[in-house]
Amino acid sequence: MSAHKTSPTEQSEAGFMLPSLLVLMALLAIIGTAMIQTTLRSLTASVRHSYTQMAHVASKAGIDYAEEAYELSPSYSGTNEFELISNENYKITIEIDVLYDQGASAKRIQSFGRVYIPESSTTASYVRDIKASIIRNGELAGNPGDYYPIVWLDAGHDNTLYEGPTSNSQTVNALYGASNADNVEEFGSDASNNSNRGNLGFTTNVIEMPCVSNNPPCGGSFGTQKVGLRFRSLSVPKNATITDAYIQFTQQSSQSAGTVNFNVRGIAQDNPASWSGNYDVTNRLKTTASTAWSPPNWNTSGGAGATERVSVTSIIQELVNRSGWNPTQAMAFVVEWVSGSGVRKAHKGNGSNPKPQLYIQWTSAGGQEATDNGDTIDRWEDISGSGNHAVFTYGTRPTLQTSQINSLPGVRFSANGVLKSTLAAAKTGQGVTVMAVMKPRSTSSTDARFVSLMNSAQAEDFDNLSGIAILKRSSSSSTVQQTYNNVNAESISSAIDGNWAMYTSRMGATRTERLLKNSTPDNYSELSNNMNYTIDQVFVGGRRSGSVGANYADMDIAELVVYDKELSCSQLQLVEYYFSSKYNITISFKDPCP
Repeated sequence: MSAHKTSPTEQSEAGFMLPSLLVLMALLAIIGTAMIQTTLRSLTASVRHSYTQMAHVASKAGIDYAEEAYELSPSYSGTNEFELISNENYKITIEIDVLYDQGASAKRIQSFGRVYIPESSTTASYVRDIKASIIRNGELAGNPGDYYPIVWLDAGHDNTLYEGPTSNSQTVNALYGASNADNVEEFGSDASNNSNRGNLGFTTNVIEMPCVSNNPPCGGSFGTQKVGLRFRSLSVPKNATITDAYIQFTQQSSQSAGTVNFNVRGIAQDNPASWSGNYDVTNRLKTTASTAWSPPNWNTSGGAGATERVSVTSIIQELVNRSGWNPTQAMAFVVEWVSGSGVRKAHKGNGSNPKPQLYIQWTSAGGQEATDNGDTIDRWEDISGSGNHAVFTYGTRPTLQTSQINSLPGVRFSANGVLKSTLAAAKTGQGVTVMAVMKPRSTSSTDARFVSLMNSAQAEDFDNLSGIAILKRSSSSSTVQQTYNNVNAESISSAIDGNWAMYTSRMGATRTERLLKNSTPDNYSELSNNMNYTIDQVFVGGRRSGSVGANYADMDIAELVVYDKELSCSQLQLVEYYFSSKYNITISFKDPCP
């Protein structure tokens, strides 16, 4: 289909204008005349309301106009903004955009009605827009938002899925030799050989902390040495939470005599360069964070355990919190003698000998938008306008799965993950409707809850009148079921697991229960107990059992809408049209509508 938008002139080349436009112009003329007669000198509340009504009428007429244009031409691609009515006081326009295109079968559209005051203005003073789906048989499918859901989660909606913290770790070597200049001993200012003072030693086989022999300050040819260690290409994210980090040495020889105390600090630079120049280890700016290290006697040549390591957790936390830190950069550290007569000798890493290593374990900060396949989900934002966002609560975070159904994404629940929406205000009612586009999997736990509703004051979702397992697995079978107050209602058992489908579950006091897959009914019945609930929590992927999660569901879910009321059969069918068009799901309605 061409992306070219048509104009009303192109739509009416045969010499007539679509009926919806004629009706619209007459209606707007009546509203506009009444408004002008009220007053145009000041924008009173009634006048502002009249302008808003004009924009609303225009946007609704745009829906009718698009439906007629689509019936005339399946290639209809929307309509550019065009002027309907204009006088010296105001101008009214309409614009229609095609949001989702199912070719000759259905389209998802958005209609804008705009009022410009005065008519020469280039910016609309009042704008109203309506979204809807048009089916080619002439019926208009309703937006789920038309019936005021309390929770509406859409994985394909922009800026609604946000990542959670993720754990990771990395081990990096300090490289040996002058060509790498990462692993160095800086000779002390107390060296007996004046020409050695402050020099950097890269090529000896041993890291001698702090000197060749006992009894520091060491004097001798090299004096009391400082050790510099640099580790390249670290992948820890900026502002990550460092849960564990240490430098691991390997004993070069047994050193069992004499206590010794060191101080370890980091180099307070973003991506510090290799060591170079006299006193480079001494002169570089150090971190505020430091570690006092008093390694016990090194009794085993080749030992590389807890005895030979020093924690640098707080130091690395300071470094990754720097404004200029980025993954792929390097970090550097200094080990300097404080007191004591002992000596510790470690391998420097020449040849096949082990190198000093830096180990870091972290948890990423999270909070950024999830965009890539496999991103963990910490928050799924509610687009109903109620602010009832679903937040990770128990188990393992679900993940984003891109291009799952009709090229649209879904959220994958595996093992034991649950999201919880805590309602901004508790809902009391006698009916509830839930509609979901999802793919259950056979690995779900027994009696798994795909969607469950309850009150935070209760311990389970089945122990009183506020327990609603609106979409659950029946035992371990491939059956989806409704349960209220621990009483089972309808169930569906046809080709559930491993298949994408649209599920509609309605329960209440005034209409028969409905549980549908792709709009196809199973049976209709009434519960033995009429509904009368007060809920303030919606769970996706499981339920709450006391203070922990339970009955976890393995599934992919693309969209979920929750209403605190019974939608009528015709309302259900309109929303089902919406899902059918959006996700290319074949639906079949029962007639008459129960």
